[in-house]
Amino acid sequence: MTRLVGRISDGVFINMATPATIREIAGRVRAGAEEAGRDPAKIQIIAKVRVSLHPDRAMARSRLRQVLTFYNIADHYRDMLKASGFEPEVNAIQEAFKAGGFKAASALMTDAYMDKLPVIPATSVKEIKERLQPFVEAGVDRMIVPYVPVTEPVIEDARRFVEAWGNS
Repeated sequence: MTRLVGRISDGVFINMATPATIREIAGRVRAGAEEAGRDPAKIQIIAKVRVSLHPDRAMARSRLRQVLTFYNIADHYRDMLKASGFEPEVNAIQEAFKAGGFKAASALMTDAYMDKLPVIPATSVKEIKERLQPFVEAGVDRMIVPYVPVTEPVIEDARRFVEAWGNS
């Protein structure tokens, strides 16, 4: 499918993928473009990396933990995460969800596992930008960076993030 993207489209949008997975996908997309006689550099590689920002990293992680728990129990995303090499973690979270619900599943979303996933719980915008660099190095031309609010009211938290991003 990704080779077909390179043959016929202007780009590909990649969600919930590590830099290593993005590198593989980008390679297949560009190979497809070359096979079709197209310039691979003109195919946009777009990736989505969720971020949260709070002076207390544990707080930044807390909201991303909720989002990631959902991804680990939702069918399509679960399959994507397994394909990225996280099958043992996904299976354990799935079993916990079946046995004890969302809270039990979320308890298995460890910091160590989260650190391997394409999300960035950060204490500064500078840190976010530094941690986005491996995605660029993997071949991403354009980045979608959804902000996951940490504090209430959500609109104020989002506003603080946008201001911090703009001032960095």
